Amino acid sequence: MTRTLNLARSRKLVAAVGLTLATTLGLTACGSGSGSGSGSGSGTGTAAAEDLGLVRSGEVSVGFMNGLMPYVGLDKGALTGVDGDLFALAAKELGLEVKPQGMEFSAMIAGVQAGRYDIGIGGISWTKDRSQVGVMSDPVYYSPALMLTRPGVKATSVADLKGLNVGAVTGSINDEAVRATPGAKARTYPAWAQAISDLAAGRLDAINIDPLTAVYLRDTRPDLKGFEVQTMTPPTDEEVAANPGLQGFRPYQVVWYCSKKAEKLCGKLDKITNGWFASKASSEVLKKWGVNADDFLTATPEMTKVRKGVDRPDTWTAPTLGGGK
Repeated sequence: MTRTLNLARSRKLVAAVGLTLATTLGLTACGSGSGSGSGSGSGTGTAAAEDLGLVRSGEVSVGFMNGLMPYVGLDKGALTGVDGDLFALAAKELGLEVKPQGMEFSAMIAGVQAGRYDIGIGGISWTKDRSQVGVMSDPVYYSPALMLTRPGVKATSVADLKGLNVGAVTGSINDEAVRATPGAKARTYPAWAQAISDLAAGRLDAINIDPLTAVYLRDTRPDLKGFEVQTMTPPTDEEVAANPGLQGFRPYQVVWYCSKKAEKLCGKLDKITNGWFASKASSEVLKKWGVNADDFLTATPEMTKVRKGVDRPDTWTAPTLGGGK
C-alpha cells in the first residue's frame, strides 16, 4: 500500500462491541492455550465430491490460533471473526463441512505442514519460507503496519523510532522489524500482555502491534484511552534492500495456509476470494468487524513483486478492490 491510514480512519478499524481478546497474540509468533470446536457449511456444493486432498472427503479441518479475536475464534462451535466469517462463506460455497480446532500458532503451522490439518487461518502473513513447506493462498485481504504509542510520541516512520523504546512479541514479523530499526531500543516479549503492561507503565514508548488488535486495545482498555494508534509509512525499496528486516513495517498479505496435500483446496479458494475483490462481497464482512474495507483490500505493486517467481507465476497479479480475476 502506497497510502497510509490517518488516525481518524484507523480508529474505525475495529468496532469495540462484541469483540473478545486474549492477551497473548502474534501473527507470526506463538499463541497460548488450546481448544476445539466444530461448525458446518452447506454440504451441497460440487467441491464436496471432488478430490481436494482433504484429510476427510467433504470436510475441511481448519486450524487457528486461540485468542486471536477479532481475526478468528469460535462462537457456539462455529468460526467467527474476520477470517472466520470469510472462510465460512468460502466453505459454504464449496459445500464443505467445517471442522475448526483452536491451538497455539506454532502448533497450527506445524500441523498444516505435516498434513494433520487441511488449512490454517487467522491473520497469517505470507512469507517465502512458509510458502516452500505449504501452500499459501492468494491474499484474502491486506494489513497495514501500526504502532500503538504513548500520548505525544510520534512513530509514523522508521526514522521516528530512533531513540525510542519499542516493543514487539518475540519471533513475530513485528519483532524482526523493530530489531532491524537503526537507533531503536528494541525490547521483545513472549506475549502481548507484558508489552502492553510496560507501555501503559511508561517503560515503552511504542509497540509494533497487529492492526485490529491495536485499535481494539486503545478503545477498550481504560489505561490506554489516551494512547495513539499510528500507521507506519512503509519503508522504501532502497531501505528494505539495505535492511531486509524492515520489510515488517510494510503492509502484508493475509493468506490462508493449506497443506501440500490440499493444494487443490487452495486453488478453489483462490477463485472464490479473488471474485470477492471484484464483487466487494468481502467488504461487507470487513465492515461488520469495523474495518475500513478500502484500506484492507487495496494491493500495492510490492504485493505482486514479492511472490512472482516464488510461489506464483510471472503473470500473476495480486488482487485488489474492484479488480479480481
